[in-house]
Amino acid sequence: MKAYCLDLRERVVRAVDQGYQRAEIIKLFGVSRATIKRYLKQRRETGQLKRKPIPGRPPKESASLRVGLVAQLEAHPDATLEMHCQFWEQTSGMRVSTSTMSRVIRRLGWTRKKKTVGATERDEEARAAWREQCKELDATKLVVLDECGAHIGLTPLYAWAPSGKRAYGKAPRNRGKNLTVIAALTWGGMGESMLIEGSANAVAFEQYIEKILAPCLTEGQIVLMDNLAAHKSTRVEELIQAKGCQLLFLPSYSPDFSPIEETFSKLKTFLRRAGARTREALQEAIVQALQTVTAQDAQGWFQHGGYFPQTGG
Repeated sequence: MKAYCLDLRERVVRAVDQGYQRAEIIKLFGVSRATIKRYLKQRRETGQLKRKPIPGRPPKESASLRVGLVAQLEAHPDATLEMHCQFWEQTSGMRVSTSTMSRVIRRLGWTRKKKTVGATERDEEARAAWREQCKELDATKLVVLDECGAHIGLTPLYAWAPSGKRAYGKAPRNRGKNLTVIAALTWGGMGESMLIEGSANAVAFEQYIEKILAPCLTEGQIVLMDNLAAHKSTRVEELIQAKGCQLLFLPSYSPDFSPIEETFSKLKTFLRRAGARTREALQEAIVQALQTVTAQDAQGWFQHGGYFPQTGG
């Protein structure tokens, strides 16, 4: 039988204290005479009306499992429940079921989630040095560059469907060449951008710098970009330095240090919802998507990447 809530218990006892007859209380609250008697006895003996905990058998898993499992989870974070059961049996000689393993993991406060994957080629020393260097950079002077591709086959990744049924959608397979946007992000929002057909290469990037970006740069700005071969031409460096600006490259395989990556995530979400199915419609959708980026968006992305305005001298 399900126990009554504390509020009902208190109202029943309060009615007794106020002089209501037992028959009236039974009719009013729908409780039995024995229940009223039990509540009064509980208050007299314990001074409270909280329901007593229901006793049950203790968990099967031992304290050693709860303690040792943390180290195992840290060593093998992407292992399945079955694999964790096997690992535990190999190290302790104790066999546990997947249901027990799942229960213990939940009690430890661990959950299974999509993981963030970093490239094994990353130079962690270079990344650590960059974390220190970016503390000295004034976010209001940064101009972050990158490129992003899009095609007419973009469609939402999720859809509604009845429980237990697969969700379906349609998208063109003959997508043609990608459209690539080369863009800049500043503390104040989106900077200059250029749209090209196909993938961006060193020639296209130089054209963007020379004809689009460089004329808009002001002395003292810091141009930041990925450490890609297409970005590292002598001409690009000359054009930027000629404007009195500094050129910096991110550590290799470190897109998490580039605030404009989050810009492109918003761009892709917009394009998936737009469902542009012609190149003209896609071009228009890209322009509209870039216009949705606000200064507040940009500043949040910079701060998330570890870049902040410098105060004081």
